[in-house]
Amino acid sequence: MTTARTMFRLALLGLLALVAVSPARAQDDAKFDPKKLTTPALRRVQVPKPERYVMPNGIVIFLLESHELPVVRARALFKSSPLWVPDEKVGLGDLTGEVVRSGGSAAHGGDWLDDRLAAIGASINTGVSNDQASGGFRCLTDNTGEVLSLFAEILRAPDFPADKIELSKVGLRQGIASRNDEMIPILIRVATEAVYGKDNPYARKAEYATVEAIARKDCQQLHARVFQPNRMVLAVYGDFKSSEMKKLLAEKFGDWKKGDGAAVPPPPVPGVAKARLVFAPKEDVTQSGIIISHLGFRADDPDYADMTVFEMALGGGFQSRLVNKIRTERGLAYAAGAAAGADYARPGVFMAYSLTRTDSALTALDLLRQETTKVTEAPFTDAELTVAKESVVNGLVFSFAEPSAILFRSAFFELTGYPLDFLERYQKALEGVNAATVLEAGKRKIHPDRFVAIVVGKEKEFEKPLESMGLDVERADISIPPPASKVAVGEGSPEALAKGQALLAKAAGLAGGRAAWGAIKSISMNSDEVITMQGQSMAMTSVMHWRMPDRYVATRKLAMGEIAQGFDGTSGWMAGMGQLRDEPKAGEELKKQYERSLFRLFAEPGTYQVQALGEPKTVDGVICSVALIKSETTRDWLLYFAPDGALARMEYMGEGMGSGPAKTATVYGDWKPVGNVQYPHSEKTLVDEKPAMEAKVTSLTLNPTLADDLFKKPAAK
Repeated sequence: MTTARTMFRLALLGLLALVAVSPARAQDDAKFDPKKLTTPALRRVQVPKPERYVMPNGIVIFLLESHELPVVRARALFKSSPLWVPDEKVGLGDLTGEVVRSGGSAAHGGDWLDDRLAAIGASINTGVSNDQASGGFRCLTDNTGEVLSLFAEILRAPDFPADKIELSKVGLRQGIASRNDEMIPILIRVATEAVYGKDNPYARKAEYATVEAIARKDCQQLHARVFQPNRMVLAVYGDFKSSEMKKLLAEKFGDWKKGDGAAVPPPPVPGVAKARLVFAPKEDVTQSGIIISHLGFRADDPDYADMTVFEMALGGGFQSRLVNKIRTERGLAYAAGAAAGADYARPGVFMAYSLTRTDSALTALDLLRQETTKVTEAPFTDAELTVAKESVVNGLVFSFAEPSAILFRSAFFELTGYPLDFLERYQKALEGVNAATVLEAGKRKIHPDRFVAIVVGKEKEFEKPLESMGLDVERADISIPPPASKVAVGEGSPEALAKGQALLAKAAGLAGGRAAWGAIKSISMNSDEVITMQGQSMAMTSVMHWRMPDRYVATRKLAMGEIAQGFDGTSGWMAGMGQLRDEPKAGEELKKQYERSLFRLFAEPGTYQVQALGEPKTVDGVICSVALIKSETTRDWLLYFAPDGALARMEYMGEGMGSGPAKTATVYGDWKPVGNVQYPHSEKTLVDEKPAMEAKVTSLTLNPTLADDLFKKPAAK
């Protein structure tokens, strides 16, 4: 049968090929006009009718069978509240939601779960956000009983092991460390804080201190409060028989006792924010970001359908008003867009934004305000509205192409108190949307007199003063507070300070003395290095030139290519792998590097405030004297001196390996004479006591002549 079908298809293709080259076909092609093609209207999303019932302990169940594939999927939702996370422990929700799954249960740990689920091609996930907690699984039909049992086990009794809590904290610290890396997330964060207020639970953000404060008992308490059967909605979709699934669910969840039934605190709704301009300085950018915003509305508002079309027409794509006016016609924006401000549990935040050149940032802000105001005064054009409405309708159809997506959205509506036919009502409302209704909705929902303008960038490069924009100017600090010091040391006594100075002076003397080190003004160094990241090691060679204190260039050769970094006294850069970019923080980092370098430490030991600590510490079996250096730029800076007085190790709070601030240690060894000084030819770098880099110096030249051009940024290729 298969062979016959294949032969038929080949024959059919041959016939079609003949038709394609026939004279008659050629004449038809000449008459064919693709502009006359008509596209039939998309059908409405067909909403399936799942079976809904409530278990005695309060769990609301939705079941929808589908036997197209031997797969079963489920989604569990629980009501939650940001008010259940204390201000001093922001990040607790994210951490708890992650470790419910990653930590597993007492019977089946997280690592065992990883291996078992991978072996049977299944997955389980969990999470906690502001207004809800969630969990889900996907598995083959034959494994439904086992996977559902494991799913119920971790939802009901997660273990929260210490190692998984710490691993989750690492991820949170990475997020904190990188939260100022991208412009749009900064704009959204600052706008949310400006509209909601910094102290509103929906505007809070995790900090190193709040993450550090989270303990296992906090996770257990939040879990007990949120993960209760009487707060739960569970939707199951796929290849099962409903009668059998009901028995299975009763077996796994039926004996789960109801929780305390405490009401979920209602979301705090902020008042109307004062119109103003909020400026967040960011010096390490080559462009600026702007947003205008104010408080939005809930999705159950009668204007919701009109406002989704409004959003698309204003800033939802390349045919939108903001893109056309600011980007295409004026060339002032790299990107532009808008969000109407709808949310389900609370009013969201209306936003219209643009990324633009710094020297035209305030001009773009004026244009953003003008164009957004215009669409509340006059309707969108027919072309704008047609494209926007079609985009919304088409997007809806494709978002809910699968019955499972509709089922899981129904569970969400159940959880949030929306009518189960909300999707159908929304589709019907979209059919009635037109230019007039969109305009009226825009007038009700968009208030130009309440715009809070957000500007992020370099103020000194703006084309005019911020105060010229006609708004009160508020300055926001987006810097990331460093973690608390882990070196608990009080003010040093005169004796401790004198002993600290003596320890450093002795180490400098053993290494050649202050005069010899002070005579070094430049160096050229070659070294072999091995860097270790995430358990993987990579070898490279390095060539470094440094004219102290502020001219530096280093080139590292790896198997896949060459990477160079430099600072010319004014600006920093990085080149490699076909890329060339500015490094705005290079000067600041080089200043810190010089302060910690042996070239300054040993040349000017008397300029440091060095405090000897009372208790020695044992490192690699060697008892060392320890001293703290107090610095405005380097935190938790410790020096370890070997019994003979030589400098053996340096520690400080560094940037880590992309995971936020971490204890960075350099271990010195293999001291050899170079000129009039002794220099360590072996250095090992540890980050939180884990190997990060090992370097061996192969050659070192003191006081070479280094021309200015050596440090300049290379020309773009």
